[in-house]
Amino acid sequence: MATATQPRTTPGGDQLVELAGIDWKGYLTLLRLRGECSKPRIVYLDGKVSFKSPSYLHERLAERLGLFVVEVAVGLKIRFISSGHTTFRRAKKKKGAEGDKSFYFENAQKIRRQDRIQLRNDPPPDLVIEVVHSHGAEEAREVWRRFGVPEVWVRNAEELFILALNGEGRYVEASSSIAFPFLTAIEIFEWVSRSRDDDELAWIIDLRDWVRTELFPRHHARPDRTKGPNESP
Repeated sequence: MATATQPRTTPGGDQLVELAGIDWKGYLTLLRLRGECSKPRIVYLDGKVSFKSPSYLHERLAERLGLFVVEVAVGLKIRFISSGHTTFRRAKKKKGAEGDKSFYFENAQKIRRQDRIQLRNDPPPDLVIEVVHSHGAEEAREVWRRFGVPEVWVRNAEELFILALNGEGRYVEASSSIAFPFLTAIEIFEWVSRSRDDDELAWIIDLRDWVRTELFPRHHARPDRTKGPNESP
């Protein structure tokens, strides 16, 4: 029998509702009932379903991180595919999740002509972003780990963590990104944490200038750098 928790929310925060005792068929039914809507976000792990309705601040933080990734990739001519908050699931593993943002880099060529992703045959995203505003993201991170997502960025009010999947299949904190080895977690957090008092125009203009004048030379000056399949000439 399914059991539900009381909705958990804080003023200005996300709303979270959890159900326990949900089988795979029940999870798929919940996805169908939600339909094409992107909210609430649904995470399914070991019979537990979490519904999260993100707040305005949560969404703004996620959008800024997503913009950061896109601007860096475009400025450095790194090929990518944005998969947004696609629902990634697999019946065999009985798990499913939707990141705040997700991207393909190394595996972009493998899915670029597809209209849907099936993890039975297709790779998971190379990078997933999770914003922690008023509630944690432990269940989602565990789903990404079991799916084999190589990199997860977790951003809270104080800092940004880069979690990298090691050879033992565990996430360990890394100082720099896998998708962008020339970028540190501290730099990413400093950029996405800049003042939100204005709209994004000035921020994007400054970011583009920084990518062009500092990141581009840094990226191309790396002694161990070789052009990968996801980079444009």
